[in-house]
Amino acid sequence: MYKTLAIACAVLAPLLFAAVARATPPDHETFTFPYHYVDTEECGFPIEVDGVFTNTIIDSSLATGTGLLQLHQSDIATLNANGVTLTINDYFMIFVTIVDGVPVSSKHVGVLDNVRGPSGAPIFFRTGQARYQVVFDPELGYYVDGQLVTRHGIRDDFDLAEFCAAFASPVADKFVEVRG
Repeated sequence: MYKTLAIACAVLAPLLFAAVARATPPDHETFTFPYHYVDTEECGFPIEVDGVFTNTIIDSSLATGTGLLQLHQSDIATLNANGVTLTINDYFMIFVTIVDGVPVSSKHVGVLDNVRGPSGAPIFFRTGQARYQVVFDPELGYYVDGQLVTRHGIRDDFDLAEFCAAFASPVADKFVEVRG
């Protein structure tokens, strides 16, 4: 029996290694976009925004049209107004399932939104996982997240008044209870 198993392994091993050797490695690309602008619409006073958005793309669907597109993203920024600085530290991944060249679903995981006041207290915080159907948007000409399928995690609702009040003074920075 051991001899038969050894012969079977000897015959199958080269086939397995040949298949692995022919597998196409996923495509990797990283894009970094520094940005700067002044927002005068959100709060009625100017907010200077400086940040860097980074997107590392790993695509295992290129060779066959079926696989996973991974978007490893970060958005790090400061928002300055009235002598107060808020920070954005978002780190998340988006996994897009592609079947026969068509994106069909996406899963977002990680720290999706993390806006903090001068002392580090959260102003807006959203983390966890969200799954979406992917749909083609004919106006934009590409695929986008469609209907939400499931969501898990902490979901704080963005409160514009609370966000703008955080720029009133450094003393106004307080812990904000996260609502689910």
